[in-house]
Amino acid sequence: MLRFIFIFFVIITVSCSKDPATFHLENLNNNEIGCFGHAGMGFYSPYPVNSWPGFESCLNRGADGTEMDIHMTKDSVLVITHSSNLQDNTSCSGAIKDLNWADMNNCEVQSNFFKNSKLLSLDEFIEKIPHPKNYTFTWDIKLSDFNTEYYGVYARAIVNTINKYDLNEHVFIENPFADFLQVIKDKENNTHLFVLAEDFEEGLQQVKQHDFFGLSMHTNKVTAEQVEQAHSNNVRVTIYGVLTEKENYAAVEKCPDFMQTDDINYLLKIFQKYNSGKGFLYDVTK
Repeated sequence: MLRFIFIFFVIITVSCSKDPATFHLENLNNNEIGCFGHAGMGFYSPYPVNSWPGFESCLNRGADGTEMDIHMTKDSVLVITHSSNLQDNTSCSGAIKDLNWADMNNCEVQSNFFKNSKLLSLDEFIEKIPHPKNYTFTWDIKLSDFNTEYYGVYARAIVNTINKYDLNEHVFIENPFADFLQVIKDKENNTHLFVLAEDFEEGLQQVKQHDFFGLSMHTNKVTAEQVEQAHSNNVRVTIYGVLTEKENYAAVEKCPDFMQTDDINYLLKIFQKYNSGKGFLYDVTK
């Protein structure tokens, strides 16, 4: 009897311990999941979010890319930061939309462990990377106004940056407002635009209506069946909001095309992408 119980326990244990790296993935990204850090190394790492140390560490570890939050200054410079107010996470103060880049380019990002990390413009970030086309970057666009003129100026700054560095195939753009994304599309039809949606059905309808590239959903608000439905409509899916190993595992099971995670180490290791001992932003083409 004890032998039978032991054998049964072994069978159950083996059947429930599937390595995510062995999952049979079916999606629109060549049946692979693109592994992105959330704002670099994520909100629960010692690295400050949306900072150069965090982005550097994330990309050095083998991530396919990283998500970052973007605001626009009064003089139309794109700045990498989550909050619209500088005092929330830098040594400076003031609303970004009311200040020029020259007013904030020496602001330091608040951090307990990394001193002298400066607020980054998007141009500065791209120019720091030796081979930016080795990666894909998700720009989560933050809006501080909602009128046609503002949309036009913001969209122009985004498209100009993409074209300046020839990154059209290497940038995903997220935003909840389909009308704003449409303004970008009108200026550059091939841009990879994602509706950042709270509700799957509504988000999918917007993507289909505007013929956008994809849909970004919090992992708690999308199911595997819905991801499959999006794929059947030729819509890519990014899942975000994955914080732990368990949540990474559960999100992988849904077969999204891309994932933004606060535990990039775990995600890279299960897909055998983790780079141990590699040099700074090494050239993967060599």
